[in-house]
Amino acid sequence: MTQRVKQVDEKKRILMKLEEMNKYLIELENILPTEDEYIHSLTERRASEKTIELAIEAVIAIISIIVAKERLGFPEDEDSLINLLEQKKIFSSKLCQTLRGMKGFRNVLVHKYGEIDDELAYEFLSNQLSDFEAFEKEVRKYLQKQR
Repeated sequence: MTQRVKQVDEKKRILMKLEEMNKYLIELENILPTEDEYIHSLTERRASEKTIELAIEAVIAIISIIVAKERLGFPEDEDSLINLLEQKKIFSSKLCQTLRGMKGFRNVLVHKYGEIDDELAYEFLSNQLSDFEAFEKEVRKYLQKQR
């Protein structure tokens, strides 16, 4: 496979993952209840949490593709992925800090369901969605530079 074809494939994979992320965010906007409903309904809470988890998984997939595409090395874990992107100045430090927060929130959802502070989780779900827009903006800027 030629280098040019490989670049197109990687760009296509990134764009598909961005589309997937946005699909989950739209779904979340459509299902996210009021804070009171969220806190008192296990079904509403779990649906919202799983949807944001899937959106964050798409973000992590995108940063994994970029690290591999740029041949930045073999990261030990997801934190290493973010650190490599920051060190190589592919993404801003501010965005990388946001990505760490997203990843941390996802980890809490995946590994510590019983320990989640529902009010803080709702705060993230209802007020941090603009972080995904900032991520998409930087990814698209990165893709523009790849032409």
